[in-house]
Amino acid sequence: MYELHSLVDGFPGKSSSHGAFGWSSLWLLHQGDRRVLIDAGPPAYIPLIHEGLADLGLDTGDITDVVVTHLHWDHVGNFTMYPNATTWVGEEELAWASTQPAGTKFIPDLHIQELLRRHEGVERMRDGQEILPGITAIASPGHTPGHLAFHVEAAERSHVFAGDAVKNVFELNTLVVDSTMDADASRASVDRLRSLLRDTSGVLVPGHDVALALDGADAVRLAEQSSRIGFFADGVRGEVDRSIR
Repeated sequence: MYELHSLVDGFPGKSSSHGAFGWSSLWLLHQGDRRVLIDAGPPAYIPLIHEGLADLGLDTGDITDVVVTHLHWDHVGNFTMYPNATTWVGEEELAWASTQPAGTKFIPDLHIQELLRRHEGVERMRDGQEILPGITAIASPGHTPGHLAFHVEAAERSHVFAGDAVKNVFELNTLVVDSTMDADASRASVDRLRSLLRDTSGVLVPGHDVALALDGADAVRLAEQSSRIGFFADGVRGEVDRSIR
């Protein structure tokens, strides 16, 4: 059974003026000598990752595995910063991403090339595979064709790490999914993960929100959603608090 730690909570925001709002969820799973990250986070998370690991008495060299839900930049961006880790990537997702032309939105070209280049330290996975003890891959296409979620046997309640198959509480509650390549596939994936939550009384960690659970038919947050934001509004006052709570 894994102990679970949120290093950075995802945030369900959008920007129409500055591109993708890549504040994605980043969690550490700890069992014995195995220390697993679900996704790698975007580049802006690098100092947060160092700080979060240090709070647990760890550093990047202690990470044994990085398990990637899908190959968008905010989920795979930092996989190279873990020198001793095996990176797990969906074989279908990698095959798809490798055929996309340079400049395809959200796909980091150089990261895909590096995953293909490495003959050691990269493992490919598929739906239904128990990739590590207590961690099983679940096909959840729609957001991307080869997207995978993961069912994790945790110490108190099982957890489903949904990645961007379920980005936030609204999507889990309504099955209405934003930013998807296949809306019908996304709806089926959300429904599949909701059914798993009902069957296990588990917790779902979305790609861009705090942990969620089902309260009857309704999805609810298990922690407060917030973000600390400072804004330099003018040339007089300095930083102004624009935090969201």
